[in-house]
Amino acid sequence: MRHLHRKETIHSLPFCTNCGNQVDPGASFCPNCGHAIQQSTASPTVAASVTAPSSLLEINDIVVKKKIISIREHYDFEDMSGNKVGEGDGNFFQFPAKFEVFDKDNAALMRIQGKLISFRNQFTFLDSENKEIGTIKKKLIKLIGDEYWIEQNGVETTRIYGNYTEHDYRMEINKQVVATVHKKWIALRDTFGISITGSIDHRLVLGAVIAIEHQEVEEQKHNR
Repeated sequence: MRHLHRKETIHSLPFCTNCGNQVDPGASFCPNCGHAIQQSTASPTVAASVTAPSSLLEINDIVVKKKIISIREHYDFEDMSGNKVGEGDGNFFQFPAKFEVFDKDNAALMRIQGKLISFRNQFTFLDSENKEIGTIKKKLIKLIGDEYWIEQNGVETTRIYGNYTEHDYRMEINKQVVATVHKKWIALRDTFGISITGSIDHRLVLGAVIAIEHQEVEEQKHNR
């Protein structure tokens, strides 16, 4: 009888519909992910099964952890609950640089192929069937600094600007912000967040982040 009573008490606690984390009664926001709380008596296990992401391409808030592993440049992608949802891999000795992005089940999602143009790299994004989905390029804007943009079928679709070395920049389509890179959630070095807030192919965002991170690090090395 005590066991049953304890089980009912646990299930009666409100939980976050975004990450499944239990919260204190009366809480307005989840302390784990900051999502607004809607009071419910449903089981957190049920909530987790409904909201658990099935693919890296289906979640809008992504934690990126960069690692240097031997000769590889590696990225782990996690959701807001710390669950790994994908990864990206590149090799330092490949020239121009190449990367591959996989989902949590190690299925290939895209490739990122570098190309040296006028002493600056540009990167082409290819889907799992090797079809081009976009290209990211970098240009110098006088008095402003560097700026990246994404082209699709030869047409500029997305502008990317901000402070790249500090992981503080945004992506815009028709002057509307569709994604941001930031450190709002994280204080750890080489860890930052991606928030996708508009209509844009997740693969373009992930590809752009990896390409920018790689390019900025390489340019810092060259400048030193």
